Amino acid sequence: MTVLLVGALFTIIGIVIILYAFFGFITGTIGAALGGGGVLSILSTFMGAIILFVIGGVLAGIGGWLIRLWWIFLLVGVVAGTAGNTARDREAARTSEVRVRCQSCGRLNPEFVKFCMSCGKPV
Repeated sequence: MTVLLVGALFTIIGIVIILYAFFGFITGTIGAALGGGGVLSILSTFMGAIILFVIGGVLAGIGGWLIRLWWIFLLVGVVAGTAGNTARDREAARTSEVRVRCQSCGRLNPEFVKFCMSCGKPV
């Protein structure tokens, strides 16, 4: 679950950085076209946007990779049919249950019971 949350967080932060860079580039270009700043302002806006696009793209890519990794582990668990995610659950699923047959009625009862679950007589 943590991988999913971190992946989603990276993806969201990456998309926000990309959008911020896009709108910063547009407003900087419009400002430079209307005569404010000169050549250095458009170059700094353009270079800043490129750097932010790269950072945002890398973060969004890492987030997408983590989410995809989480889905792969989820699907492998479903296909493999693992009953539990902990070692204790897997061990419990692996061990066979010992049963004791009642002498009176013949019902198979779990090993830990002292009386039959059907007839109530001692096992």
